[in-house]
Amino acid sequence: MAQILEYQHFIDGQWTPGESGERMEIFNPANRELVGTVPRATTGDVDRAMESARKSFASGVWSGKSVEERADILFNAAMLIAAGREHMGYLESLPSGGTIRRTSILDAASAAGSLALAGALAAQALPAVEHTICPPWLAPMHSYWRREPIGVCLGITPWNFPLILAAYKIGPALAMGNSIVVKPASITPFSTLELARILHDAGVPDGVFNVVTGPGSSIGNYMASHPEVDKIGFTGSTEVGKHIAHLAADGVKRVTLELGGKSPLIVLDDADVDVAVNMILFAFLFHSGQVCESGTRLLVPRKMQDEIVERMIAKIKTLTIGDQMQMTTDLGPIASADQLQTIERYVAIGKAEGAQLAYGGRRLTAGELEKGYFFEPTIFINCNNQMTQVREEIFGPVQCVIPYDDVEEALAIANDSPYGLGGGIASTDVARAQRLAGRMRTGSVWINTWHILRPDAPFGGYKESGYGRENCYHALMAYSEVKHICQDLDPNPDKLLFELLGLNQQKGGM
Repeated sequence: MAQILEYQHFIDGQWTPGESGERMEIFNPANRELVGTVPRATTGDVDRAMESARKSFASGVWSGKSVEERADILFNAAMLIAAGREHMGYLESLPSGGTIRRTSILDAASAAGSLALAGALAAQALPAVEHTICPPWLAPMHSYWRREPIGVCLGITPWNFPLILAAYKIGPALAMGNSIVVKPASITPFSTLELARILHDAGVPDGVFNVVTGPGSSIGNYMASHPEVDKIGFTGSTEVGKHIAHLAADGVKRVTLELGGKSPLIVLDDADVDVAVNMILFAFLFHSGQVCESGTRLLVPRKMQDEIVERMIAKIKTLTIGDQMQMTTDLGPIASADQLQTIERYVAIGKAEGAQLAYGGRRLTAGELEKGYFFEPTIFINCNNQMTQVREEIFGPVQCVIPYDDVEEALAIANDSPYGLGGGIASTDVARAQRLAGRMRTGSVWINTWHILRPDAPFGGYKESGYGRENCYHALMAYSEVKHICQDLDPNPDKLLFELLGLNQQKGGM
């Protein structure tokens, strides 16, 4: 049995017990064993975190630092994450079901890269001050504008990639001089809480970074509508994202939303089948399909469907499904009992609506798997784009194969979705793939690969997949305000402009 982890809230640079004393239990989804507890926050806990963030922002202890100083501290934090990648991977895998082979390498590196690059871009790539030329027909004036922090930010992160998705919000928020409060998902809080320790050790001042743990159902609304919050960064379901947007609108808060997806993968008739099959499996099985931009709508030429599906099944049978804490595991468990039930429900819907089950479709219970939430990779064939399990996000290892007869039909199907987060193309014709990519209505398009989310490239969605972008300088702009400053340089300021209103006329003169 794993050691029971005990964390507190992190508020104003201190580990702080929740005011109610209530704790939430965190479980390992591979065996349902208790692995830790964290406080169940009250509105009072939230108030203290928000007040701490506001006080730190107003004091200038962080916002008043130069962008170079902030970048150095973020780089220090990135190095601490990299140095402790095995521990961070452990904290990430244990409650989420993500394989430790992935989290200790990829997730830790991605989070470190996001922090370091956010600081570097803020210091070196994003102009701190920009100037405009004085119009010759007007009195000489100097106009310039600069980027300033927004204030207090709120980050709300989901349970599937808690470390990476926290870093996507923390990096740009801190790089631009904001203070931030983060609420991680209730079932996967450990890596975000450990990140608080790392940022503190790296030199982030007290109160600038705060973590509060608790269910979104009890404190989420309160946090999103809190008067101290100026900006919200949310990753999660489209349904909750819409609600967050409504709450933010009442306070005119800035918002970035990265929401659900049902990403199409188009296999062209010129594709290398071996490459295509690897791409397809990677697209919908990574993290057991619990990824917002998973490629779960597979569009294949009708004549190629049987061959591709046969090769997919053959490769699936070679994968090791089991304990995520073992380095040899390829696919870990589903993160929770609720999510497992959701997957089972959608599989039943697919069968009822006439989709043909080619492989999988059941919970795995043999041997040690019986203790956890494991689901077999599942393939439906001969689907159509109107089926419920094809149109709605499942968030599990379920692939829906849709045969098509020509590329225009495939493109129309791909774009016929309320979502627009990711998409992909398997092809050996570079020019053809590029042209098709330009016509797909998604925020990201991958060609012969998938899941490449780089800290130096923007990420976000079209349509109901959200708005705004994370990563790259786009995120820095989302976490900053722009102030225009204009100064009249004429010895007799604004003489012409004042005269337009008669302000320079002598009234009642002699």
